[in-house]
Amino acid sequence: MKKSKAARMMKEARIQNGKTQQQLSMDMFQSREYVAKQENGERKLTPSTVQHFTETNNNPWIALEAAFEYTGWGVTRLDGPAVDLHRSAVREKALEELREAIDAMEEVKLTKNPSFTQSFELQDIERSAREHIDVIGASITYVATLCEEYGLSWNQLWEDHHRKLQSRGYVTT
Repeated sequence: MKKSKAARMMKEARIQNGKTQQQLSMDMFQSREYVAKQENGERKLTPSTVQHFTETNNNPWIALEAAFEYTGWGVTRLDGPAVDLHRSAVREKALEELREAIDAMEEVKLTKNPSFTQSFELQDIERSAREHIDVIGASITYVATLCEEYGLSWNQLWEDHHRKLQSRGYVTT
C-alpha cells in the first residue's frame, strides 16, 4: 500500500517535533496503533488528527493534503521539481495568477441566459473558471507559506474570515 502524502507529512511533522508515536497518541487521545496506521497510510488521517496538526503545529499543509485525499480535488502542496516555494516566488506566482484571472474574467460576457450561450462564449467562461482555480491554488499556497514563514496562525486567519462573513450576513452559524 502506497503511503499518502498527508501521512508522510504527519510522520515528518511528528519527528520534527521530537515526539514518539506514543506521545502523539496521548496528545490526540488516540491509540498508538491508530497513529501508526495513519502514518503508514493504512487509515486516512482523521479530522481530529488534521485539526491537531493545524492547531498545535500551525501546519496547514497536512490539512490541505488530507482534504485533497478525501475529496480528490482542491489545493495540494506543490512539491514537483519545477516549484519554487520561497516566499517571494510564491508571492509573484499569486500576483501572476490574479492578473491572468482578471484578464480572463474581463473577456467573459455573462449577460445572456446560460441556455443561449454560444460555444465560443462558453470557452471564455471555462477559461475564466480555470484561471480562477489557478488563483485559488496560488492564493492558498501564498497564505500557507506566510503562516509557515512568519508564524501566522492558519486557524486564526480562517476563523477571522468566517466571523467577517457572518458579520456581513453572508453565512449563518
